[in-house]
Amino acid sequence: MRITGLTITSPDVAATQDAWRRLGTLDREIEVTPGEGGLAAVVLGVDDVAATERLLQRRGLDGDASGFDLGGLTWRLAPFVEGEGSPSSTDLVLDHVVVRTGDAERAAADLGARVGLDLRLDRRLTEHGFRGLFFRCGDAVVEVAAPIEPTGDPDSFGGLAWRSADIEATRERLVAGGVEVSEVRTGRKPGTRVATVRDRDLGTPTLLIEQG
Repeated sequence: MRITGLTITSPDVAATQDAWRRLGTLDREIEVTPGEGGLAAVVLGVDDVAATERLLQRRGLDGDASGFDLGGLTWRLAPFVEGEGSPSSTDLVLDHVVVRTGDAERAAADLGARVGLDLRLDRRLTEHGFRGLFFRCGDAVVEVAAPIEPTGDPDSFGGLAWRSADIEATRERLVAGGVEVSEVRTGRKPGTRVATVRDRDLGTPTLLIEQG
């Protein structure tokens, strides 16, 4: 199972498509549909859609392959075929999807026990009242941010991070194409460098990251 697609809603579909095209990621199975704006769904590529659909339903998730509800967010299933749906060349690869939740235990049960993602790290920053759960999903990570004490708030997508092997070169490409990008800075994760893409038409907070 891996992340193979994203659905973005936008009040101006053409503008949002252009923004993702400028970023160089539109051909990575990003669908833009009319709506209020924002990341609306994540598509999980699986070997057998029908079998996975039945499995998730047996595990208590509401929905079907066209949209399972996890904490108020939509997660879809689609066939995964090695090598399909990927551009021939790009300097960006999806690194992680951020999910904000009011209930870390419920999110862990949904994404881990029910969907079957591998929980790699459960980080508690008690002094900040923060908990971070990190699930491996193919080549990417689903990062869940939660308060240590549950609030009951529904889940929401917090944004996307795209991995670059050379963040300076990526930033130079984007700026030359008219995209506003922050200066490169040290990331919160040791050994990383990051830059923020400041293009509102993307419809969701977007970060570039270079791993050390």
